[in-house]
Amino acid sequence: MSIDPIYLVYGAIFLFVLLLVEGLYYFVADSRRAGGSAVNRRLQMLAAGQEAEEVLSKLRRAKRDSEGGVSWMGPFVRLDRLIMQAGYTTSVTRMLVIMGVIGCFTFLFLAAVMAVPPVRSIVVALVAGGVLPILFLMYKRKRRFKRFLEQFPDTLDLVVRSLRAGHPVSAAMTLVAKEMNDPIGTEFGIVVDEMTYGLDLHDAMHNMGERIPIPDLHYLEVAINIQHGVGGNLASVLAGLSAVIRERFNMFKRIKALSAEGRLSAIVLSALPVVVFGAVWVLNRKYFVDVMDDPLFPILVGSGAGMLLVGVAIIWKMVNFRV
Repeated sequence: MSIDPIYLVYGAIFLFVLLLVEGLYYFVADSRRAGGSAVNRRLQMLAAGQEAEEVLSKLRRAKRDSEGGVSWMGPFVRLDRLIMQAGYTTSVTRMLVIMGVIGCFTFLFLAAVMAVPPVRSIVVALVAGGVLPILFLMYKRKRRFKRFLEQFPDTLDLVVRSLRAGHPVSAAMTLVAKEMNDPIGTEFGIVVDEMTYGLDLHDAMHNMGERIPIPDLHYLEVAINIQHGVGGNLASVLAGLSAVIRERFNMFKRIKALSAEGRLSAIVLSALPVVVFGAVWVLNRKYFVDVMDDPLFPILVGSGAGMLLVGVAIIWKMVNFRV
């Protein structure tokens, strides 16, 4: 008994949609746990009944070495690090499945529903499944690092008050892990848990520096290591570091306010060509269709798009300042 191929296509579409919904569900669940809330992710997981060792394993993620004859795993190691730095607990395997399902679903939608040529469908599917999730993770990582920096001065003040009250460094970090929101509360909680399970302070701080590779945290790591090795007034050093970081944030906010007009102009100039193209395509599609067969059309369109991207990059470089 032969099976109509159309039923196989329907079955494949059903399977892809099912996997896509499941993957997105777990991804959204991780997103909600990764967001800043009154109680950080680590405390939420502990309150849900999970063991401290299991929570530490999920949040820290097991290290994977790409050396020693398995260098082909390098891209997967970098993807794992990107997922961790973005604040998710999704495994690399699940992320690859989500990316594959998104790509396959995009290809089926374009090829079967929109009747797009197969080559173009494959290119768009590769971009949708392989590039867009990576860009999303990079965006979430950038936001998480920015949030970490915003919380950092308050965290240093909390550590300083704890040290001046006579508590050791480990107790000050435990207080930060309990009182601060994500992401800094969870990261310091991981440091505390690592020390609880046998890691010394130097290695635990070094691991947090690898998870959050920002210079300000490196200064804290150096200050703690010096105090741990030779002694000194750590509270005074951290108080000075907190004051410097606050002043830098204030300067950045002043610069951002002064450049608001330029940034608004950059947004308008960047979006205007795309908006005009979309409006012309919707209102008078023949304006483009009638000349698409001309051999100069792809050259002119490609040149225009390239110059537009260069112009947008220059504009954003002019209105974004590094402090």
